[in-house]
Amino acid sequence: MRVRLAISNSPQSDALRTNRDLAIAARRRAYNRAYMRAWRADPRHRIRERATRQHAYYARKLRDALRERRPFTDDYGRPVCGLCRKLPPIYVVSRLRICDHTRGGYVSIRVPYCGEC
Repeated sequence: MRVRLAISNSPQSDALRTNRDLAIAARRRAYNRAYMRAWRADPRHRIRERATRQHAYYARKLRDALRERRPFTDDYGRPVCGLCRKLPPIYVVSRLRICDHTRGGYVSIRVPYCGEC
């Protein structure tokens, strides 16, 4: 059986294609969810998954402890916004940080800011 696909730029064909894609994605998600529930129900898999998670947790903790990081920089040492930690900073803003050693309980700090977040 040969299937003929009509190529059209009409909004109806785009809507049909989108609905079809959404239906396929929904079926795939349902299948994946059922598969993983069955996989996790096996005690051997549960033990292996717990060991893998624990190993990854301790490896990440060690990696973060060994990394020297300057404040307001990304993993490559480039300056980033102190709020979103993604975009490069445009200017510096003043923020208050809680401090137990001052009279008012706060100390003013300067934080790089991207101007978008």
